[in-house]
Amino acid sequence: MLPTELSLQLLFCLRFAGFGAVLGVFYDLLRALRTHFRLKRWGTGLLDVVFCLTGTAGFLLLMLQGTDGRLRSYLPLGLALGFLFYRKTVSRAVLHILLWLLKLMGRVVEGLLETL
Repeated sequence: MLPTELSLQLLFCLRFAGFGAVLGVFYDLLRALRTHFRLKRWGTGLLDVVFCLTGTAGFLLLMLQGTDGRLRSYLPLGLALGFLFYRKTVSRAVLHILLWLLKLMGRVVEGLLETL
């Protein structure tokens, strides 16, 4: 049941903002994969479809859990604000770390393959 108290509605909005930030991290992970493996048009399109399906499914499930399926205008607003806040603050650093980890994992795999 959707709470009617303003404080609980604010809590739901913040929950969706957190989900928006998580979607930002997921977007950067897919972006790092696309950059590291130098994916062309089809690979990029496939990762975009994965992001859209995952984001939509997550949004709908979170909305169903908290609001009994009733869309409130502040929920997409909270999602967008969380995503944009993440993208404008720490996204570049997270992407850099993810690219570094992918490069490191590639070196480890190459080392393991050389020993076999």
